[in-house]
Amino acid sequence: MLLLLLMLDSESDRVLIGELFTLNFSRMKREAMCILHEESTAEDAVQDTFVRCIKKIDTLRDLPAHARSVYLLAAVRHTSLDKLRKRAAHPSVPIEEIELSDESASVEERVMKSLTVQKVKEAFCKLSESQQDVLNYKYLLELKDGEIAKALGVSKASVRVYLMRAKRAILRIYRENGYAE
Repeated sequence: MLLLLLMLDSESDRVLIGELFTLNFSRMKREAMCILHEESTAEDAVQDTFVRCIKKIDTLRDLPAHARSVYLLAAVRHTSLDKLRKRAAHPSVPIEEIELSDESASVEERVMKSLTVQKVKEAFCKLSESQQDVLNYKYLLELKDGEIAKALGVSKASVRVYLMRAKRAILRIYRENGYAE
């Protein structure tokens, strides 16, 4: 991160990027993990995204504060998809992703839970970009319907419809892939 900050000329830009990195790293990493399924590659995608954003610092600086996180999530999604295309292989669930927090569950149950979460993530990744965005606004950025409506330029009722359709689409994709009855 320090090397990234050294690429900037202005102290105010260094502060801006540092704050954005601190506030958004974990969300961006989760987004990249959804696509790449590999922690180190996901972290690389986040770093690459910040390098690209530093080159477009004027764009970031001009965005309203609430839109910067959305911009970064979209940017890391595109970076991750680029990395996935280059890799051209889609790995299975890495052992690191298997949740071991529920000590009372058997190893088989924990692996099954992890695989289920993985399948839902894969279904999410198959949604349209607009459906992913509305779900990201709601569940990753934890915005209220009114805030989402303002960001999208639609009514609160439309946001609720978009959310419902996105959730139904995930369920449909999940079922079409034979994951659930």
